[in-house]
Amino acid sequence: MNDIKLGQYVHGNSLIHSLDPRTKIICCTFIVIGILSSHNFWYLLAFLGLILVAIKYSGTPLSSIWRSMRGIRYLLLITFLFQAVLTQGEAVFQVGALSVTREGVVIGLINLLRLVILFLGSILLLMTTTPMKLSAGLEFLLLPLNKIKIPVQYFTTIISIAFRFIPTLVEESLSIKDAQRSRGARFDSPKILSNLKSYLAILIPLLASSMLRAEDLAEAMDSRCYGGNPNQYRMRTLKYDRVDIYLIIFMAIVLLAGLLI
Repeated sequence: MNDIKLGQYVHGNSLIHSLDPRTKIICCTFIVIGILSSHNFWYLLAFLGLILVAIKYSGTPLSSIWRSMRGIRYLLLITFLFQAVLTQGEAVFQVGALSVTREGVVIGLINLLRLVILFLGSILLLMTTTPMKLSAGLEFLLLPLNKIKIPVQYFTTIISIAFRFIPTLVEESLSIKDAQRSRGARFDSPKILSNLKSYLAILIPLLASSMLRAEDLAEAMDSRCYGGNPNQYRMRTLKYDRVDIYLIIFMAIVLLAGLLI
């Protein structure tokens, strides 16, 4: 279980795993709308509690979740600092020409909580839903867009391929990181700028290898005469259960309560 990578599907028979992929997509959409439309700290904290309960009952290893959270710690820190410094209001303390305001700290904490909720929700969705089911759920939900000449099947194919290669990119980034560390790069420096320069040495070769992989995949799909037609058989395998309906109604009520607040 310690070798689980970010975004990799974790096999299980929990209630979260057995939910219809459309239910998970709809609930995640409700969560995104709820946290972006509300500035109430306690309401956002309630959403975080719901996601933590779902992670607990899904059987997803908490150690892997924590390791993935550590990967975005600099993004969370920079987001909080920018909000705390750039928001006008009552100054709490001042460091040189920069002043940290009380309003900035509050907004920074709210945005920090939003990012954590979005990250945990996406991780839970990817770790409890196979890429094929996720693609089928998206294709079914977006199927009405075909009536206005939007090629939904192409969009869902792109999404499913992206989800499929997330664990591969994570594994490759770790390999590049080990290679750069053997060449003297430091990723544990107390200086943030030094860490950013070291991680830049990972990003450039990772981007180059991703472009090569995308080109190889495009040639393979073209050689197999891929046409992007809707997969009706795959969508017919989806079926709502009673628990799916109850969960969608519950999340709709939670969203409505947040909008009223």
